[in-house]
Amino acid sequence: MLTRQRAYRRRWIPYVIVLALLATTAEARLYRWVDEQGNVHYTDTLPPGQLERGHAEMSDKGLVVDTTEPAKTPEELQQEQELKRLRDAVERAKQKQEAADRALLQSFRTVDDMMMARDGQIASIDATIRVTRSNIRRQQDVLRGLRTDAANLERTGKPIPGHLNSKIGNTEKAIRDAYGTILDRERQKQEIYARFAGDLKRYRQLKDIPEGTDAKQDEEDKAASALIQNLVPCADAETCDRLWERASAYVRQQTSTPIQTSGPNILIADPPAGQNDIGLTLARIQDKQGSGASLFLDAQCIPSLRGDTTCTSPQARHIIEGFHDAVLGQGKGD
Repeated sequence: MLTRQRAYRRRWIPYVIVLALLATTAEARLYRWVDEQGNVHYTDTLPPGQLERGHAEMSDKGLVVDTTEPAKTPEELQQEQELKRLRDAVERAKQKQEAADRALLQSFRTVDDMMMARDGQIASIDATIRVTRSNIRRQQDVLRGLRTDAANLERTGKPIPGHLNSKIGNTEKAIRDAYGTILDRERQKQEIYARFAGDLKRYRQLKDIPEGTDAKQDEEDKAASALIQNLVPCADAETCDRLWERASAYVRQQTSTPIQTSGPNILIADPPAGQNDIGLTLARIQDKQGSGASLFLDAQCIPSLRGDTTCTSPQARHIIEGFHDAVLGQGKGD
């Protein structure tokens, strides 16, 4: 029995030795790594710190079986995060544009539909402006009466009562505030024209519609930019005072009716008496924030058949178009 066991063990010893050798071979590793000077090394162990610099693990036949990339530096990690942020921003912008395109195509069937929608918004604002201008004309009539009362008192040597001065000041402020409302509405119109211009261009691209020349659109685009010509912004009180003097001189030179009211913030000429008369009003509209202001020029003519007092004659357009350059002194070396 003992002899049989010994023979059994002797028969298995070679297999055990082979398994041990295989295990030893499996545990043996060869690493390929590069030092800080760029020299390539092959070792069975990695020196301290080499894990962070990266290495390659190789088989006994010299084949790369695994690769460990170098650890990223803080700068590389930051750059990676920035690239991810940019990719995410591009993707969000793409999704936003796709959503806007879908809404655009669902909202309008044709280019004419878009222009009708734009014209409807502009007409609504124009109606508000006409109502505001009518209120301004009434306030100017009230102011003219108050100024007449004050002048009559001065001619008779009587002092002007405080309540009369207060009414004059309040009426002038009401006129300036009304012009501020008109200015806000005109800016809204500019925003509408600009927004629809972009939407129309995009709509044509999506529908593969070639760009065309639209005379009506050209005229409306010119009307939308007319505000720049009768509006002069100024950044601070000192600049506004200087430009106000120039603007006042321009109004006095161009108006065809006598000056009714003259102050540091408003200059009003009498309303027109004849078809060719142009009564000008200059208002200094304070910015809602900051120390700047806007000098706004308004031209009044005899009411049209629809009751609109907005001037459209070539003479009026010449006055409006010359206001900006006259006040800013362009072409005069200023």
